[in-house]
Amino acid sequence: MVIDLETGVFEVDASEVAAGNRLEASHPDAQIWVIRIGARCVRRFGGRTKKPLA
Repeated sequence: MVIDLETGVFEVDASEVAAGNRLEASHPDAQIWVIRIGARCVRRFGGRTKKPLA
């Protein structure tokens, strides 16, 4: 989901790029915020190792 912070207009798509493109097409000066519905973040960088089960 991408949201224009100033107007509250939003677009929802499985691809944040596609949603952002549609929002920018209708609101060229949009201040865009991207959020993944149901998650705390859009992307996670880095990794972590799994601990072996004892």
